[in-house]
Amino acid sequence: MLLLSGIVITAPPQAQAQQATSPSEPRVATGIVLETPPVTVAGENETGTSAVPGYVARRSIAGTKTDSSLLETPQSISVITRQQMDEQHAETLNQALRYTPGVAPETRGGIATRYDMLKVRGFDAELYWNGLKLQQNNWYALPQLDPYLLERIDVLRGPSSVLYGQASAGGVISQISKLPTVTPLHEVGVEFGTNEHVLGKFDFSGPLDDEGKYLYRITGIGRMEDGQIKSTRNERLAIAPSFSIRPDADTNLTFLGLYQHDPRSSSYGSVPAEGTVKATRYGRLPADFYDGDPNFEKFDRTQVSLGYLFDKRFNDTWSMHMAGRWFHIDQDYRSVYSNGLDSDERTLARATAASRDRLDTAAFDNNVQARVKTGPVEHTLLAGFDYQHLDSTYQTGFGAAPSLDVWAPVYGQAITPPDRYKVNVRGNQYGLYVQDQAKLGGFVLTLSGRGDWADAITINSGTVARQFDRAFTSRAGLSYIFANGIAPYVSYSESFKPQYGTDAYGKAFVPERGRQYEVGVKYQPTGTNALFTAALFDVTRTNLTTSDPNHPGLSVQSGEARSRGVELEAKLDLTEQLTVTASYTYLDTISTKSNDGDAGKRLPAVPDHTATTWATYTIPGGPLAGLKIGGGVRYIGASASSDHSFTVPDVTLVDAMLRYDLGHAVPRLQGAELHLNIQNALDTRYVASCYYGAWCAYGYQRTVSGGLTYRW
Repeated sequence: MLLLSGIVITAPPQAQAQQATSPSEPRVATGIVLETPPVTVAGENETGTSAVPGYVARRSIAGTKTDSSLLETPQSISVITRQQMDEQHAETLNQALRYTPGVAPETRGGIATRYDMLKVRGFDAELYWNGLKLQQNNWYALPQLDPYLLERIDVLRGPSSVLYGQASAGGVISQISKLPTVTPLHEVGVEFGTNEHVLGKFDFSGPLDDEGKYLYRITGIGRMEDGQIKSTRNERLAIAPSFSIRPDADTNLTFLGLYQHDPRSSSYGSVPAEGTVKATRYGRLPADFYDGDPNFEKFDRTQVSLGYLFDKRFNDTWSMHMAGRWFHIDQDYRSVYSNGLDSDERTLARATAASRDRLDTAAFDNNVQARVKTGPVEHTLLAGFDYQHLDSTYQTGFGAAPSLDVWAPVYGQAITPPDRYKVNVRGNQYGLYVQDQAKLGGFVLTLSGRGDWADAITINSGTVARQFDRAFTSRAGLSYIFANGIAPYVSYSESFKPQYGTDAYGKAFVPERGRQYEVGVKYQPTGTNALFTAALFDVTRTNLTTSDPNHPGLSVQSGEARSRGVELEAKLDLTEQLTVTASYTYLDTISTKSNDGDAGKRLPAVPDHTATTWATYTIPGGPLAGLKIGGGVRYIGASASSDHSFTVPDVTLVDAMLRYDLGHAVPRLQGAELHLNIQNALDTRYVASCYYGAWCAYGYQRTVSGGLTYRW
């Protein structure tokens, strides 16, 4: 089932992330990165959106919309810094979140590189970019940003509608752009690797005048490579310019642009469970098995965006933040996809899908912030209004395709494109929110409330369907920050998401609701650059649609799903040479109420246990001085198939990294760095998940890439 601003459409699966007290607040409000100087004191000069040297962030705006210490935020947040993305060679959002607790990345394995398919705490999560939602038509037009354009990624886990409006219960993945810097920055790089991988990149930034009132940044990347699936290919060209005006230390206005063209993308198909998870008399399918046809396959997506960020600090009490963005997608997609393996264990039924999508969205968020005192209590008050608009048209069709012998495939068969039908969807959401972060001694009490109004209209072959929903959501959290940096907390949060349709009596479905109880502790040892977190949580989704036992073919809202678990994370810059990250997640996710035969059973494609560790070490002296060695291990536990007839087995994967600063050997080459990354170094063949019906996906096989980056 697919949802857009209250519209739900059924489609095949192919359509279907310190100090004991916080440091003094920066003079410049959130949203603008002004400098990226070397940081010698942990937390100094850091803001909730700024670049973070190393792996350990101390502040974030994702959990409060104010520039807050992670210790003071009563909800689980993980920050993936630019350095971590570079050293782990993250080329997709999924890859950037591989070492993050609570996240099940790559649920579509190594095939669906065009979309960010992942789960957080067992449920979907919303994608945000610079504080504004990346809206989608929940058909085939789904925005995707190249990670090279990002400064950091903040993962807020659990229901978060109180700040962000209609949203899935999994949480919010906040992507923050690289923004103009006061300090001049210049970077160029080239890279080559397996699967004919070729990449070029550049990143330039700095002031345009002597006073630093006008700043610029322009970042670009071009990449092409063969897909893991034979006969497929990935190609991308992206450029992101930005320009900042700061007439004084309290005012910032930044304009941001994006052009990203993906003329080709690896297959969006699947593999059957037979021959992958299940044994057959013929053996096991290769990891590059292709269920489509190269003569029919097409994917061409263009994304264009214009936006702004405006921050104004009026005095020590009042400040204001405004953000807006227009985002456009034009996309042409068609494919042949598998539809189940016959009992002979070799004949694969197939079908066709084709869609031409246009998507235009606009998003705005405006809020004011006040820092006041009532007696001994310090308050950070926030009040805001946000608005989202969506207008999308898609011409889609599904048809028949000739079957394929999976053990002796013949491609290039005659395939008739399907007939298409036209759908237009328009939607709006209006939200008002307020929040108070009250501090008394070591206590920090966070109270938030929000009202939302959402409307949508769908025109499908002349049939008009309208939907209107409203919802109130809240959050309450209490933290206590001890002088030694330990901060236990407890919180409650809610979410809502509209659903389209009516029951047997014509009553419109009410929004899905989510609620979470979370207790945890965060620890930032005084005088160190480290962060340890632990969380226990219970997330429940209610008002889910399930089959109506009294009216076949119709639905009722009696469904319910639950996710309980434990998350542990540690990030440590132990010394100037040694960095370590580690995480562990246990998830107990089940469908608690359902009329579809899955009540009491695990949710599919969600591992029960995951554990990761990653470390880097820079050799400080001797003939190998300047060489950085790194590596990681990822354990992905077993998960359930969507029909609950079998289990997808667990797997352990190994990654490795080398980086060498040539300036240590030849001073004239200062700023030049060689790098080598190997992902899935043991080339383990594994199934990432069986996410829907007969559809499974192989995970990424071994990839090797190496290149040269020069900074000055």
